[in-house]
Amino acid sequence: MRVMVMVKASESSEAGKMPDEKLLTDMGNFNEKLVEAGIMKAGEGLKPTSQGVRVHFHGTERTVTDGPFAETKELIAGYWIWEVRSMSEAIDWVRRCPNPMMEDSDIEIRPIFELEDFGDEMTPELREQEATIQQKLQCDGEAELRRLIHQWSTALEARDYDGLVANYTEDSVLYGGIPPYKTVGPQNIRKLWEGCLPHFPEFKSVHHDLTFEVGNDVAFVHGLHQFQTEVADHPAGQSWMRVTICFRKKEGQWKVLHEHVSLPFNPMTNEAWKIKDPAMLDEPSYGAESCV
Repeated sequence: MRVMVMVKASESSEAGKMPDEKLLTDMGNFNEKLVEAGIMKAGEGLKPTSQGVRVHFHGTERTVTDGPFAETKELIAGYWIWEVRSMSEAIDWVRRCPNPMMEDSDIEIRPIFELEDFGDEMTPELREQEATIQQKLQCDGEAELRRLIHQWSTALEARDYDGLVANYTEDSVLYGGIPPYKTVGPQNIRKLWEGCLPHFPEFKSVHHDLTFEVGNDVAFVHGLHQFQTEVADHPAGQSWMRVTICFRKKEGQWKVLHEHVSLPFNPMTNEAWKIKDPAMLDEPSYGAESCV
């Protein structure tokens, strides 16, 4: 079952008082345990209601009231979404939570409605609509990854070395198309580009047939990439390259954890097999002796 775990507001949270280092550390450690246990699906802290608004519905009228709001005990300062086996398990986890406030505080647990809870009123058409909405939510992650890949291509074309590694984790690993067989960390990846890009003519960075698989905190992208050079016979533009990119979400931001760039090779000649046309799955003619 899914539950929303709500941290009720307090005088300090409504006053905008920020937690000290110890509380941030304790809550960070607790969140880490939730993630490791596969419990936590989402979670955020909320700014005071003085920075929010409330919209009142009356028929077709909508009345907007600026915060702050007086009923502190009824306000929310933060929340988690958890996936648990039972309400008892959720309670056990809340008992382990550090006090999230500087003073006495309350945490409320509420089950989240599932489709089955609506019975026959949730028609097949409504279920299909809900599935479409969930698919679109998944696509939001894809849109963000596409934006990051476009940002990387723009940096590549501009020879912006800082921009090329701006979205890499500190422990990122690149399996590049040229030696060494792996490069670790954004600074070393930056040096790799600094060593080769000055020798490139003007080019466009083009991706083709990208396929996305996006999870909550890990995503995979694979497809092809090519340097489309203005100099027709330049070696850099003679083939498409196979590309696989692994992203990890860190502090709400997608970062490149691993990148793999490669070309197939002809095992009979030990030479790279160029991908001239992505639509063609061509291969060498190995001959009868290749089966011996």
